[in-house]
Amino acid sequence: SDPDYPAMVLANYMLGGSITARIPNRIRNNEGLSYTVNTSLSVPAEGNSTLFSALAIANPANVPKAEASFKDEIAKTLRDGFTADEIATAKKAFADSRMVSRSQDTALLTQVASHELIGRTFQWDGEVEAKVQALTPAQINAALKKHLDPANISIVKAGDFKAAGVYQ
Repeated sequence: SDPDYPAMVLANYMLGGSITARIPNRIRNNEGLSYTVNTSLSVPAEGNSTLFSALAIANPANVPKAEASFKDEIAKTLRDGFTADEIATAKKAFADSRMVSRSQDTALLTQVASHELIGRTFQWDGEVEAKVQALTPAQINAALKKHLDPANISIVKAGDFKAAGVYQ
């Protein structure tokens, strides 16, 4: 119910919700530093304990560079924001992905069960999707700056970094 929820959903989608989003595009597609990379936004139906997370699977030797690129991409996004063209493209892709999700039996059943549990309907989904489509670049960029603080990001790494000769 937070007014910034639609903006944060789309911001997350543009940061790492698809293979061509900013972080995967840079770290995986352009720099070739990871096998997979994405971000996610976990928002509870009640309360405000939202979690923004990112995941990258990489050769341990590439982890320092991937981490630096992640931090740099977050900083650039917070500094420069998302462009109007980037947002327009993301809005269409986001709407398409939601439609595809509802056309798959397993995903649809999961949504029905989830909605039943928390007392929501697909009308609620439609309202959120309409709010996403109505967002302006200023609203999205302001919400991201308000809710994503690089100083509060914890980075957890696991791997044989000694054998890779990094983090020594």
